[in-house]
Amino acid sequence: MRFRTSPSPAASTMQNRSSDDLQREYDLITRERNGGHNALSAINAQNDIARELERRDR
Repeated sequence: MRFRTSPSPAASTMQNRSSDDLQREYDLITRERNGGHNALSAINAQNDIARELERRDR
C-alpha cells in the first residue's frame, strides 16, 4: 500500500473556498460513496477536504 506524503493538487484551491462549500462537497462525496461509487480520487479528495476543515477549526 502506498501512502501519500503530500496533499492532492486540489488541496491548494480549497483554501480559497468557504467552509460551507467544502462541507457540501464532502457530503456529496459521502452520498456518492454510499451509492457504491468508491473511486480512489474521490476518497483522496474527501480526505483532503476533511484535513482542510480540521485545520480551519483549530
